[in-house]
Amino acid sequence: MKVLICDDHTIFCSSVAETLKAKEMYVDTCFTYDSCVELVKSNVYDVFICDLNIGNKDGFELVRELSVFFEKTRIIFLSAYYEPFLIDKAQKIGANAFLTKDCSMETLIDVMFSKNQHFDIEKINEKYSYFNQVDKNVTHKFKLSKQEKEIIKLILEGKTSKEIADVLFISKHTVDTHRTNIYKKLEVSNAVSLIQFAKLYLNQ
Repeated sequence: MKVLICDDHTIFCSSVAETLKAKEMYVDTCFTYDSCVELVKSNVYDVFICDLNIGNKDGFELVRELSVFFEKTRIIFLSAYYEPFLIDKAQKIGANAFLTKDCSMETLIDVMFSKNQHFDIEKINEKYSYFNQVDKNVTHKFKLSKQEKEIIKLILEGKTSKEIADVLFISKHTVDTHRTNIYKKLEVSNAVSLIQFAKLYLNQ
């Protein structure tokens, strides 16, 4: 089995790679978006394991960009975050599995060799529903408006700008402007980064 792991956490990435190599698998690793693109365009992999954040880039965008090269590749997202809208996004772009980084190596290897989809929805309810509210302290600290607060909630529910516009009865352009301002205020670059922010601040 030929495997590519893309994760900017180099120690974690290298550790997983060494374990898989001990199982007599061929494993390449990459720690940046661009190096991953180069490897995929010049090699054929049986399994692609990817984090959601690659530096300041989005793992979902990486898979979309390289989808033409992944026709026979099993795509597994391996992330610290396990929210419903992330799983839904992964499924929509053709991923075969979504695992948390605290899963066992046995689980990862089983999923790599499986021909089935693996999206453990029950685990969300058990452990990973962090973001039910944006509290007043955060609103005040980061000078978020009432509408920005509502938009953050809807982003964390996985809604697109168009869907948010429909819910709030405003234009998509207005939503996009608010999103830009929100990301700037919170110093995040995308929805995945917003989850990281939410984990740190929203339920304190």
